[in-house]
Formats: sequence, C-alpha cells, structure tokens
Amino acid sequence: MLIDHKLGKFFGPSASYGGYVFIGCGIFISFYSLLALTLLVPGFFMAYTYNGTLIDPDKKTIKSYTSLFGIIKTGNWINARQFTQFKIVKSRKRYTTYSRANVQFDMTFSDIELLLIDGTGKKKIVLNKYSNIVEAHKEMEDLQRILMPVS
Repeated sequence: MLIDHKLGKFFGPSASYGGYVFIGCGIFISFYSLLALTLLVPGFFMAYTYNGTLIDPDKKTIKSYTSLFGIIKTGNWINARQFTQFKIVKSRKRYTTYSRANVQFDMTFSDIELLLIDGTGKKKIVLNKYSNIVEAHKEMEDLQRILMPVS
C-alpha cells in the first residue's frame, strides 16, 4: 500500500488560475475556430500539474514526484535507508502577482513541513505539509516506526 501526499501546485496560484482561464477560453472559442483547442494543452498543464511524495512502506522507498497534467507521475525512487533523521520546519511561500495597472498583490502561505534528511544535511525530501505541529509530530512518529525501525 503506497502513501501518497500531494504537496501543492507546481506553478503557484496565479499560473494555475491562468491555466483554468486558458481551458475556459479554449473551450469557448473552439465553437468559432478549432485552432483554439491548442489553448487546452497548456491550460491543462498549468492548472493540474502538482508536486507530491509517494512512500512505499513495504520496500522502504520514497519518491518525490511531479504529476504532469495531474496524471503522469515523474520522479525516481530513493531508498529510505540513506536518510538518517526527520525534521519539522515552518515554511513560508510568497507569491507575487502584478495587475495590469502594475499594482503588486502578494499571497503568503505558511505551512509546517515534515522533511527527511540524510547524514550530511544536503539531501532533503519534503514528505508532507501540515497546518499544525501536532499532526506533523504524529505522522513523524508513525513514519519513523515504518521507515527507520530500531533493530
């Protein structure tokens, strides 16, 4: 049984919204010209592409992936034994968009991320995102029992 965590949109909220606009315009304008259907491919790509993490508890492997069009999951499986510790960090992402009148609009999102880190601290994989630290600690304990059992 695979554990699948969706981490969020690949392009951010503004470009994802733009993808929905492309899809809507492509469908609407296709009544007048079939060439407008070419808007659907970039629209679906922008609107539905997201990042995520797959965990296989049986094989003790992890796959950090990008799901293209929301269907095709690309990424490589990594053995969990090369990682030594879990870490919980607070993450802030800021997306800036400008209107046609050059007015800046900032969107800031705060999450708590559960990371898996190797011994050097250079290789990190985001396992999941949470809204509070209690959920993160609970899943960290569960995953620690599954991926790094004490011998």
